[in-house]
Amino acid sequence: MSQLARNRLLGGPGTLAVLLGPSLLLFVLFLAWPALDSLFVSLCSWTGFSPEAQFTGLENYRNLAADARFWKSLTNTFYFVLVGGLGHFFFAFLFAFALNHPRFKNKKFYQTLIFFPSFVSAVGVAILWARLYDFNDGLLNRVWRVFGGHGVDWLASENAMNSIVIASVWAGVGGQMILLLAGMKRIPQDILEAARIDGAGEWQVFRHVTLPMLKDVTYVALSLWLIGSMQVFGLVQALAGPGVPIDMETVSTYQYAISFNARDNIYMMGRGTAMAVALVACIVLLVSGLRLVFGKRELEY
Repeated sequence: MSQLARNRLLGGPGTLAVLLGPSLLLFVLFLAWPALDSLFVSLCSWTGFSPEAQFTGLENYRNLAADARFWKSLTNTFYFVLVGGLGHFFFAFLFAFALNHPRFKNKKFYQTLIFFPSFVSAVGVAILWARLYDFNDGLLNRVWRVFGGHGVDWLASENAMNSIVIASVWAGVGGQMILLLAGMKRIPQDILEAARIDGAGEWQVFRHVTLPMLKDVTYVALSLWLIGSMQVFGLVQALAGPGVPIDMETVSTYQYAISFNARDNIYMMGRGTAMAVALVACIVLLVSGLRLVFGKRELEY
């Protein structure tokens, strides 16, 4: 067989089908088909156990639109995304900036120390912070009483979401820090040195050089945060216990409660799936809006 014929054979449609076929099959079986099936289930009244689902059209979505508990859970979710995002990225940028400074010592030790909580499961984080938040014996209230305070009910309705945010920042800031630190490491040092030679201070270098050149990495980190935080479940469920109070409820915990609540014999799989579809729509809109804010042009340096 000639070289030309071999190239045509290996580079033809048959080769493309062989290479892409398994991936496309897995994509259809485990992503596309379940997604379409979920969209159909959201249009049905179904417990998840009955053999047939009753098609009800947009009834589940109309019920969600009139459900005050759903809107409260959505409000809590957006609060967690916004306030938690501010906390995560404030400390992530602070730690990354400090660890990237040439005069900072023992970088590996502090980097590992900050990143270590990311290895702890959501249940482990919840158990730890539940002990810290305990009104009578928790470390936070013991320290507060030393300074003359009377203690704070950290998991009360007015403090619950802030307490969840604090635990989340402690557990997850290391992940964002690693991404930002990796982005800072790839910035050419001669650009930073040129800015310093021109008289820029460290804050000016960070504000006018480092931060703009981290645009792509920041977009990725923010997108990952939006996708993960909009689905926050484990930390809230473990911290609140079996029955999550409405003041602590997020969309994911409400979805779980309405779809698999064996204690109250509630199995509304159709409405729970409609809630999941609505959540996916919110995530897509937020990430798309973030893309518009950051623009599509990639940095070159």
